[in-house]
Amino acid sequence: MSTLSELLRDPIFQLNSVLWLVQPLPSGFEIKPVLREAGFEVYAVAPPLAPPPDVLLALKDSGLAHQDRVLPDVVLHKGQNRRFALVECKARSFGHRSTTASQARTLIVVAGPRVHESLGVQANEVSQGATVFVLPQADATQIEATLTELRDELITARLPCGATMALGLDVQPDALILCAHEPARRFFDLPSGHEPFVQLEEGTDPRPLYLIPYDPDCNQSEDERAFCKRVLFERLHAAVLGAAGRAVPPTTLTLQAETLLNEATWGMYDLWENRESNKHMRRLVRDLLGKLARVANAECGNTLREVQGMGYELQLLDDETQAKVCTVLGRFSCETMDLRREPEASLFD
Repeated sequence: MSTLSELLRDPIFQLNSVLWLVQPLPSGFEIKPVLREAGFEVYAVAPPLAPPPDVLLALKDSGLAHQDRVLPDVVLHKGQNRRFALVECKARSFGHRSTTASQARTLIVVAGPRVHESLGVQANEVSQGATVFVLPQADATQIEATLTELRDELITARLPCGATMALGLDVQPDALILCAHEPARRFFDLPSGHEPFVQLEEGTDPRPLYLIPYDPDCNQSEDERAFCKRVLFERLHAAVLGAAGRAVPPTTLTLQAETLLNEATWGMYDLWENRESNKHMRRLVRDLLGKLARVANAECGNTLREVQGMGYELQLLDDETQAKVCTVLGRFSCETMDLRREPEASLFD
Protein backbone atom coordinates (compact mmCIF):
# COMPACT_ATOMS: atom_id res chain seq x y z
CA MET A 1 0.00 0.00 0.00
CA SER A 2 1.23 3.50 -0.81
CA THR A 3 2.37 5.67 2.09
CA LEU A 4 0.28 8.71 3.00
CA SER A 5 2.93 11.08 1.63
CA GLU A 6 2.78 9.19 -1.68
CA LEU A 7 -1.03 9.30 -1.71
CA LEU A 8 -0.99 13.08 -1.28
CA ARG A 9 0.75 13.19 -4.68
CA ASP A 10 -1.56 10.67 -6.36
CA PRO A 11 -4.06 12.39 -8.71
CA ILE A 12 -6.82 9.81 -8.07
CA PHE A 13 -6.49 10.32 -4.32
CA GLN A 14 -6.59 14.09 -4.87
CA LEU A 15 -9.58 13.89 -7.23
CA ASN A 16 -11.57 11.72 -4.85
CA SER A 17 -10.70 13.98 -1.94
CA VAL A 18 -12.22 16.88 -3.90
CA LEU A 19 -15.30 14.81 -4.78
CA TRP A 20 -15.87 13.84 -1.14
CA LEU A 21 -15.47 17.49 -0.13
CA VAL A 22 -18.61 18.33 -2.16
CA GLN A 23 -20.80 15.32 -1.28
CA PRO A 24 -24.04 15.78 0.69
CA LEU A 25 -23.12 13.85 3.86
CA PRO A 26 -24.85 13.61 7.22
CA SER A 27 -23.49 15.41 10.25
CA GLY A 28 -21.04 13.27 12.20
CA PHE A 29 -19.89 11.30 9.13
CA GLU A 30 -16.17 10.43 9.14
CA ILE A 31 -15.64 12.77 6.18
CA LYS A 32 -16.53 16.44 6.57
CA PRO A 33 -17.58 17.91 3.18
CA VAL A 34 -16.28 21.41 3.84
CA LEU A 35 -16.71 22.59 0.23
CA ARG A 36 -20.30 21.30 0.15
CA GLU A 37 -20.97 23.14 3.41
CA ALA A 38 -19.69 26.26 1.64
CA GLY A 39 -22.23 25.68 -1.16
CA PHE A 40 -20.14 24.00 -3.88
CA GLU A 41 -21.25 21.02 -5.99
CA VAL A 42 -19.87 18.99 -8.90
CA TYR A 43 -20.79 20.56 -12.23
CA ALA A 44 -18.86 18.19 -14.54
CA VAL A 45 -16.03 15.67 -14.53
CA ALA A 46 -13.26 16.11 -17.13
CA PRO A 47 -15.23 18.34 -19.54
CA PRO A 48 -13.41 19.39 -22.75
CA LEU A 49 -13.17 23.18 -22.60
CA ALA A 50 -11.70 25.62 -25.11
CA PRO A 51 -11.42 29.42 -25.18
CA PRO A 52 -13.86 31.23 -27.50
CA PRO A 53 -12.49 31.17 -31.09
CA ASP A 54 -11.35 34.81 -31.13
CA VAL A 55 -9.66 34.44 -27.74
CA LEU A 56 -7.93 31.26 -28.90
CA LEU A 57 -6.69 33.13 -31.99
CA ALA A 58 -5.33 35.92 -29.78
CA LEU A 59 -3.65 33.32 -27.59
CA LYS A 60 -1.98 31.83 -30.65
CA ASP A 61 -0.86 35.28 -31.82
CA SER A 62 0.68 35.99 -28.41
CA GLY A 63 3.35 33.37 -28.96
CA LEU A 64 2.81 31.98 -25.45
CA ALA A 65 2.85 28.19 -25.18
CA HIS A 66 -0.69 26.90 -24.69
CA GLN A 67 -3.15 24.15 -25.55
CA ASP A 68 -6.13 24.49 -27.88
CA ARG A 69 -8.40 22.87 -25.29
CA VAL A 70 -8.14 21.59 -21.74
CA LEU A 71 -9.78 18.85 -19.68
CA PRO A 72 -9.88 19.97 -16.03
CA ASP A 73 -10.27 17.02 -13.68
CA VAL A 74 -13.50 18.41 -12.27
CA VAL A 75 -15.53 21.62 -12.47
CA LEU A 76 -17.18 22.80 -9.25
CA HIS A 77 -19.83 25.47 -9.00
CA LYS A 78 -21.70 27.38 -6.34
CA GLY A 79 -25.19 28.30 -7.46
CA GLN A 80 -25.73 30.95 -4.81
CA ASN A 81 -23.02 33.28 -6.10
CA ARG A 82 -22.54 31.65 -9.56
CA ARG A 83 -18.86 30.86 -9.11
CA PHE A 84 -17.16 28.16 -11.18
CA ALA A 85 -13.86 26.49 -10.28
CA LEU A 86 -11.86 24.60 -12.93
CA VAL A 87 -9.98 22.12 -10.74
CA GLU A 88 -6.81 20.35 -11.84
CA CYS A 89 -5.01 17.81 -9.62
CA LYS A 90 -1.21 17.67 -9.75
CA ALA A 91 1.42 15.55 -8.04
CA ARG A 92 3.75 18.53 -7.66
CA SER A 93 4.30 22.14 -8.62
CA PHE A 94 5.80 23.28 -11.92
CA GLY A 95 7.59 26.27 -13.38
CA HIS A 96 6.34 28.72 -16.00
CA ARG A 97 8.63 27.20 -18.67
CA SER A 98 7.43 23.61 -18.14
CA THR A 99 5.11 21.74 -20.49
CA THR A 100 2.43 21.80 -17.78
CA ALA A 101 2.47 25.60 -17.97
CA SER A 102 0.90 25.33 -21.44
CA GLN A 103 -2.13 23.63 -19.91
CA ALA A 104 -2.24 26.13 -17.05
CA ARG A 105 -2.22 29.16 -19.40
CA THR A 106 -5.22 27.81 -21.29
CA LEU A 107 -7.06 27.02 -18.06
CA ILE A 108 -6.48 30.57 -16.83
CA VAL A 109 -7.81 32.02 -20.10
CA VAL A 110 -10.82 29.70 -20.17
CA ALA A 111 -11.67 30.70 -16.58
CA GLY A 112 -11.71 34.37 -17.62
CA PRO A 113 -14.70 36.70 -18.09
CA ARG A 114 -16.04 34.60 -21.00
CA VAL A 115 -15.96 31.29 -19.16
CA HIS A 116 -19.71 31.00 -19.73
CA GLU A 117 -19.06 30.56 -23.46
CA SER A 118 -16.63 27.70 -22.80
CA LEU A 119 -19.10 26.07 -20.42
CA GLY A 120 -22.00 26.58 -22.83
CA VAL A 121 -24.21 28.53 -20.41
CA GLN A 122 -25.74 32.00 -20.36
CA ALA A 123 -23.59 34.93 -19.25
CA ASN A 124 -25.86 35.66 -16.28
CA GLU A 125 -25.25 32.13 -14.95
CA VAL A 126 -21.59 32.88 -14.14
CA SER A 127 -20.24 35.64 -11.93
CA GLN A 128 -16.63 34.46 -11.57
CA GLY A 129 -14.35 31.73 -12.85
CA ALA A 130 -11.16 30.46 -11.26
CA THR A 131 -8.37 28.00 -12.05
CA VAL A 132 -7.66 25.88 -8.98
CA PHE A 133 -4.75 23.47 -8.64
CA VAL A 134 -4.99 20.77 -5.97
CA LEU A 135 -1.68 19.34 -4.81
CA PRO A 136 0.31 18.60 -1.64
CA GLN A 137 0.43 21.59 0.68
CA ALA A 138 4.24 21.46 0.60
CA ASP A 139 4.08 22.60 -3.06
CA ALA A 140 1.27 25.15 -2.70
CA THR A 141 3.41 28.28 -2.27
CA GLN A 142 5.54 27.43 -5.29
CA ILE A 143 2.58 26.78 -7.57
CA GLU A 144 0.88 29.99 -6.43
CA ALA A 145 3.98 31.90 -7.52
CA THR A 146 3.97 30.11 -10.89
CA LEU A 147 0.28 30.83 -11.45
CA THR A 148 0.83 34.51 -10.66
CA GLU A 149 3.69 34.63 -13.15
CA LEU A 150 1.59 32.93 -15.85
CA ARG A 151 -1.34 35.25 -15.21
CA ASP A 152 0.93 38.30 -15.47
CA GLU A 153 2.22 37.03 -18.83
CA LEU A 154 -1.32 36.68 -20.13
CA ILE A 155 -2.40 40.10 -18.86
CA THR A 156 0.65 41.69 -20.51
CA ALA A 157 -0.44 40.01 -23.77
CA ARG A 158 -3.92 41.56 -23.25
CA LEU A 159 -5.59 38.19 -22.86
CA PRO A 160 -8.62 37.69 -20.57
CA CYS A 161 -7.82 35.87 -17.33
CA GLY A 162 -9.67 34.26 -14.48
CA ALA A 163 -8.52 34.07 -10.90
CA THR A 164 -5.80 31.56 -9.97
CA MET A 165 -5.31 29.74 -6.68
CA ALA A 166 -4.23 26.53 -5.00
CA LEU A 167 -5.80 24.11 -2.55
CA GLY A 168 -3.25 22.11 -0.58
CA LEU A 169 -3.68 18.66 0.94
CA ASP A 170 -1.80 18.02 4.16
CA VAL A 171 -1.76 15.44 6.90
CA GLN A 172 -1.68 15.59 10.67
CA PRO A 173 -1.42 12.52 12.93
CA ASP A 174 -5.21 12.26 13.19
CA ALA A 175 -6.62 13.96 10.07
CA LEU A 176 -6.29 14.94 6.43
CA ILE A 177 -6.32 18.71 6.05
CA LEU A 178 -7.55 21.00 3.26
CA CYS A 179 -5.34 24.10 3.22
CA ALA A 180 -6.46 27.30 1.51
CA HIS A 181 -4.41 30.48 1.36
CA GLU A 182 -5.90 33.74 0.20
CA PRO A 183 -7.57 34.09 -2.32
CA ALA A 184 -8.73 30.44 -2.24
CA ARG A 185 -10.21 30.84 1.23
CA ARG A 186 -12.31 33.80 0.04
CA PHE A 187 -13.33 32.20 -3.26
CA PHE A 188 -14.53 29.01 -1.57
CA ASP A 189 -15.96 30.88 1.46
CA LEU A 190 -14.02 28.71 3.90
CA PRO A 191 -14.13 29.70 7.57
CA SER A 192 -10.37 29.22 7.91
CA GLY A 193 -7.46 28.21 5.76
CA HIS A 194 -7.02 24.95 7.66
CA GLU A 195 -9.96 22.53 7.33
CA PRO A 196 -9.73 18.91 8.65
CA PHE A 197 -11.94 16.72 6.45
CA VAL A 198 -10.99 13.06 7.01
CA GLN A 199 -10.29 11.56 10.43
CA LEU A 200 -7.39 9.10 10.43
CA GLU A 201 -6.93 6.05 12.62
CA GLU A 202 -3.61 4.29 13.06
CA GLY A 203 -3.33 1.08 11.05
CA THR A 204 -6.21 1.86 8.65
CA ASP A 205 -6.09 2.71 4.95
CA PRO A 206 -6.17 6.53 4.76
CA ARG A 207 -7.82 6.47 1.33
CA PRO A 208 -11.47 7.51 1.44
CA LEU A 209 -13.77 5.17 -0.47
CA TYR A 210 -13.08 6.31 -4.02
CA LEU A 211 -16.09 7.65 -5.90
CA ILE A 212 -14.02 7.40 -9.08
CA PRO A 213 -11.71 4.45 -8.45
CA TYR A 214 -9.88 4.71 -11.78
CA ASP A 215 -9.24 7.43 -14.35
CA PRO A 216 -7.18 6.52 -17.44
CA ASP A 217 -6.06 10.15 -17.82
CA CYS A 218 -4.44 10.36 -14.39
CA ASN A 219 -0.66 9.97 -14.25
CA GLN A 220 -0.17 7.47 -11.41
CA SER A 221 2.56 5.11 -10.31
CA GLU A 222 2.20 1.64 -11.84
CA ASP A 223 1.33 0.08 -8.49
CA GLU A 224 -1.31 2.66 -7.61
CA ARG A 225 -2.79 2.52 -11.12
CA ALA A 226 -3.06 -1.27 -10.88
CA PHE A 227 -4.70 -0.97 -7.45
CA CYS A 228 -7.25 1.54 -8.75
CA LYS A 229 -8.06 -0.56 -11.81
CA ARG A 230 -8.60 -3.63 -9.59
CA VAL A 231 -11.02 -1.64 -7.42
CA LEU A 232 -12.97 -0.65 -10.54
CA PHE A 233 -13.10 -4.27 -11.77
CA GLU A 234 -14.26 -5.47 -8.35
CA ARG A 235 -17.10 -2.94 -8.31
CA LEU A 236 -18.15 -3.83 -11.85
CA HIS A 237 -18.03 -7.52 -10.92
CA ALA A 238 -20.17 -6.82 -7.84
CA ALA A 239 -22.67 -4.89 -9.99
CA VAL A 240 -23.03 -7.84 -12.40
CA LEU A 241 -23.36 -10.34 -9.54
CA GLY A 242 -25.89 -8.10 -7.80
CA ALA A 243 -28.00 -7.79 -10.95
CA ALA A 244 -27.98 -11.58 -11.40
CA GLY A 245 -28.92 -12.18 -7.78
CA ARG A 246 -31.79 -9.67 -7.77
CA ALA A 247 -33.36 -11.00 -11.01
CA VAL A 248 -36.59 -13.01 -10.98
CA PRO A 249 -36.38 -15.90 -13.49
CA PRO A 250 -37.28 -16.53 -16.20
CA THR A 251 -35.67 -13.32 -17.47
CA THR A 252 -32.96 -11.94 -19.70
CA LEU A 253 -30.83 -9.13 -18.25
CA THR A 254 -29.12 -6.58 -20.45
CA LEU A 255 -25.75 -5.58 -18.99
CA GLN A 256 -24.74 -2.22 -20.46
CA ALA A 257 -21.38 -0.60 -19.85
CA GLU A 258 -22.83 2.82 -18.97
CA THR A 259 -25.19 1.39 -16.34
CA LEU A 260 -22.46 -0.72 -14.74
CA LEU A 261 -20.01 2.20 -14.71
CA ASN A 262 -22.56 4.48 -13.06
CA GLU A 263 -23.12 1.87 -10.38
CA ALA A 264 -19.37 1.43 -9.90
CA THR A 265 -18.82 5.20 -9.56
CA TRP A 266 -22.04 6.10 -7.68
CA GLY A 267 -23.34 8.15 -10.59
CA MET A 268 -20.12 10.02 -11.35
CA TYR A 269 -19.82 8.40 -14.79
CA ASP A 270 -22.87 10.39 -15.93
CA LEU A 271 -20.93 13.59 -15.16
CA TRP A 272 -17.80 12.41 -17.01
CA GLU A 273 -17.52 14.38 -20.25
CA ASN A 274 -14.14 13.22 -21.60
CA ARG A 275 -15.18 11.04 -24.55
CA GLU A 276 -11.82 9.29 -24.89
CA SER A 277 -11.89 8.33 -21.21
CA ASN A 278 -15.48 7.16 -21.66
CA LYS A 279 -14.39 4.83 -24.45
CA HIS A 280 -11.47 3.52 -22.39
CA MET A 281 -13.76 2.76 -19.44
CA ARG A 282 -16.29 0.98 -21.65
CA ARG A 283 -13.47 -1.18 -23.05
CA LEU A 284 -12.58 -2.21 -19.50
CA VAL A 285 -16.20 -3.23 -18.92
CA ARG A 286 -16.17 -5.33 -22.13
CA ASP A 287 -12.90 -6.97 -21.01
CA LEU A 288 -14.42 -7.98 -17.69
CA LEU A 289 -17.73 -9.13 -19.18
CA GLY A 290 -15.85 -11.19 -21.75
CA LYS A 291 -13.98 -13.03 -18.99
CA LEU A 292 -17.15 -13.49 -16.94
CA ALA A 293 -18.89 -14.88 -20.03
CA ARG A 294 -16.16 -17.47 -20.56
CA VAL A 295 -16.32 -18.81 -17.00
CA ALA A 296 -20.14 -18.69 -16.83
CA ASN A 297 -20.71 -20.34 -20.20
CA ALA A 298 -18.16 -23.08 -19.47
CA GLU A 299 -20.36 -24.37 -16.63
CA CYS A 300 -23.83 -23.01 -17.37
CA GLY A 301 -24.20 -23.21 -21.14
CA ASN A 302 -24.63 -20.12 -23.30
CA THR A 303 -26.06 -17.91 -20.54
CA LEU A 304 -23.93 -14.77 -20.93
CA ARG A 305 -23.36 -13.53 -24.46
CA GLU A 306 -22.41 -10.33 -26.25
CA VAL A 307 -25.09 -8.65 -28.35
CA GLN A 308 -23.78 -6.15 -30.87
CA GLY A 309 -24.76 -2.61 -30.03
CA MET A 310 -26.44 -3.58 -26.75
CA GLY A 311 -23.73 -4.93 -24.46
CA TYR A 312 -24.12 -8.37 -22.90
CA GLU A 313 -27.22 -10.40 -22.18
CA LEU A 314 -27.52 -12.74 -19.21
CA GLN A 315 -30.22 -15.37 -19.69
CA LEU A 316 -31.68 -16.89 -16.52
CA LEU A 317 -34.23 -19.55 -17.47
CA ASP A 318 -35.12 -20.71 -13.96
CA ASP A 319 -34.12 -20.56 -10.29
CA GLU A 320 -31.66 -23.42 -10.67
CA THR A 321 -29.83 -21.67 -13.53
CA GLN A 322 -29.78 -18.44 -11.55
CA ALA A 323 -28.27 -20.10 -8.48
CA LYS A 324 -25.62 -21.86 -10.59
CA VAL A 325 -24.71 -18.68 -12.50
CA CYS A 326 -24.40 -16.69 -9.25
CA THR A 327 -22.17 -19.39 -7.76
CA VAL A 328 -19.90 -19.44 -10.80
CA LEU A 329 -19.72 -15.63 -11.04
CA GLY A 330 -19.14 -15.39 -7.29
CA ARG A 331 -16.06 -17.62 -7.55
CA PHE A 332 -14.49 -15.35 -10.16
CA SER A 333 -11.64 -13.21 -8.81
CA CYS A 334 -10.55 -9.91 -10.34
CA GLU A 335 -7.05 -10.84 -9.18
CA THR A 336 -6.91 -12.96 -12.35
CA MET A 337 -7.25 -9.84 -14.53
CA ASP A 338 -4.12 -8.37 -16.13
CA LEU A 339 -4.21 -5.02 -14.34
CA ARG A 340 -1.26 -3.56 -16.26
CA ARG A 341 -2.60 -4.25 -19.75
CA GLU A 342 -4.53 -1.50 -21.49
CA PRO A 343 -7.77 -2.52 -23.22
CA GLU A 344 -7.74 -2.74 -27.00
CA ALA A 345 -10.11 -0.74 -29.18
CA SER A 346 -12.96 -2.68 -30.75
CA LEU A 347 -14.91 -2.14 -33.96
CA PHE A 348 -17.46 -0.12 -31.96
CA ASP A 349 -14.72 2.40 -31.09
